[in-house]
Amino acid sequence: MRNLAAAAQQEKQLKVDSSTLDFYLNEPESPLAPGSVTGDNLTISSANLKLSRYTGFTQSETAAAWCGSSMVIGFNDTAAEISTVAAGSGVSAIGFSVSSNLGSKFTYVGAPTTAPNFSQILAGDPALVCVDSNTFYYSAIWMDGVATTNGVAVGKSVNGGINFSAPVAAITKLNSGHIISRDWLAIDSTNPDHLYIAYVDFDFSAAICGVDPTSHQPIARYAVEMVNSVDAGTNWSSPTVVEQVCADSANPNAMVMAPQAAVDAEGAVYVVWEAIGENGGPGTARQIKIARSIDGGGSFSMPAQIAAVTPIGNGADLQGFIRGFESPSLAIGKGKKDKGFIYVAWSSAGDNVADKLSSTGFYGFSDIEFASSSDAGATWSTPVRVNNNVESATAQSDQFEPAVGADKGGEVVVCFYDRRRDSSNFLIDRYCGISTNRGVSWTNRRISSSNFPPLVGQDALVAPDYMGEYDAVATDKLGQRAGLIAPYASNTTGHPVVTFQKF
Repeated sequence: MRNLAAAAQQEKQLKVDSSTLDFYLNEPESPLAPGSVTGDNLTISSANLKLSRYTGFTQSETAAAWCGSSMVIGFNDTAAEISTVAAGSGVSAIGFSVSSNLGSKFTYVGAPTTAPNFSQILAGDPALVCVDSNTFYYSAIWMDGVATTNGVAVGKSVNGGINFSAPVAAITKLNSGHIISRDWLAIDSTNPDHLYIAYVDFDFSAAICGVDPTSHQPIARYAVEMVNSVDAGTNWSSPTVVEQVCADSANPNAMVMAPQAAVDAEGAVYVVWEAIGENGGPGTARQIKIARSIDGGGSFSMPAQIAAVTPIGNGADLQGFIRGFESPSLAIGKGKKDKGFIYVAWSSAGDNVADKLSSTGFYGFSDIEFASSSDAGATWSTPVRVNNNVESATAQSDQFEPAVGADKGGEVVVCFYDRRRDSSNFLIDRYCGISTNRGVSWTNRRISSSNFPPLVGQDALVAPDYMGEYDAVATDKLGQRAGLIAPYASNTTGHPVVTFQKF
């Protein structure tokens, strides 16, 4: 929402002339060998677009899908946003890079080639799934071009992500009362025509929560909802509410946010999310929650708590003014020894220190936590710390924005941004925690070739505290190969560029 507001303020001033566009495609100098976790990372996104020195260079917030020899990485991409406006083919704030050779080389294809017309806008938050080496789907936040409706749209590729069909809206609601955010796409491997999208509805319509008797303003309703399609995305169901809260006088800080969805081998669908300030609690009362559906997303179990979390940073921003929350990441076990296990990782403050300039009076140094369930989410293991750096009163650091995945060999990987190598807690590396015993214990590997500073407030088309909010890791959906792929955004070039590692 804040990125869209920033873009709206700036796009009116852009004088777009396609003759001035100058693309730079970073070809890899030394592609990584399969399975490599050392050496230079493989740059897979565009470098920048010389339309303006104030925008067109941010690629971040990755999505990933891998089927057979084909891999597709999606990401928020302000270069794609400018190029689609210039081409007169709609507006897309997402871009893609594709590989047909197991990630040895990626080709940046930019915005969906079959782009929306000017009556449609793809506004970010990409998610990806695949069926086979040719068939990929993406979802993204969607808006019409006349500011009437917004929601989530889906596109389909039949050539390994090189081209996508024009986006089809899966859920739309009126702008006058709703803002849809943070979509997550999932697919049923047992029935690949069955797709699921979880998202958050910021609802100010007063239709459910009513009007505040004192202010006479609509009471905000925050809801995790899901829609599903049983015909490969042609038609979509009505929304099913997974959880909703009203931010009324009894629960003024209540909110739900950042859902992710996954489907197990039996076709049950799970949704995880973060709940804030529920049951009259303060804004600092936060939980990671989960619900399960066994009827194709038609209904969900009562939400269950996986763990309570402590807010990181000041509860909204990390040091360096990076917007950051404790948002969970979800994966389902695929190996012989962990089939059906549910894995969830999230951020939580391990140490709180007094900070007079923080809005909360404290600064929470973020850790990565992990829990698993072997009984369909009914019970959960005690959370364990994934990052294994030693911290003390004089050596504290942030680890944040985890992405979890599990491969056919039973290996579990959680990748995250990490500041352990900077005593001032500014410079950032990319680390991955690796477990071969279902998350009981972890080793850590640094996969970034060098650390980099935070970069915020440098791109006119994104909010000033934006440096991505999530990344994804992916395994081979076809189960032909073990291993994982781990894209992320690196600032080593001086601007956010999507970078890739394969385990």
